[in-house]
Amino acid sequence: METAVLEAISRLLDLEDFEVVAVNSDPAKKIREMIMVATMVAAPCAHCGQITADRHKCYDRRVTDLSMGGWQTELVVTLFQFKCGPCGKYFTPRYRGLSADGAHATERFLERLAELATHGDVAGAAKFLGIAEKTAEDWYYDYLRRKQKEPSKDMQPIVAMGIDEISLKKDSASSAAS
Repeated sequence: METAVLEAISRLLDLEDFEVVAVNSDPAKKIREMIMVATMVAAPCAHCGQITADRHKCYDRRVTDLSMGGWQTELVVTLFQFKCGPCGKYFTPRYRGLSADGAHATERFLERLAELATHGDVAGAAKFLGIAEKTAEDWYYDYLRRKQKEPSKDMQPIVAMGIDEISLKKDSASSAAS
């Protein structure tokens, strides 16, 4: 496949730390496999925070993504493990678009699974997305637990605490008159 097409597919997938290097299709199973490589050449150590470019080894991870054009999409992602010089520990960096908890799915796939399961049930969502029901159940509940631990983006800072509404309005009116 030519470079311009692979670059266009990389932009379409919108996983900023990766680029598509090859695409394989299986028309009999209607599966499109995208071979991707991490573009990160250096990473901050997960243990001490120092930047390192010392790649120790790499491995491939299969990741389910949302279907495209009626075809299942599977990403074969080459990830690098780094060795930190200052602390001597090994780590694999976290990537924004990939699930943090080891689910072999993209974050957008897990978000869609959660959305479908919320409006129906996990079994129906699994069937719609073309994955095993037990896998969907595990991914769904892991995703929900992880989301509960994250701070809400909609939270506003506390302005008043322990003051009833009448007192708050009364103080506002008296300060406006001053």
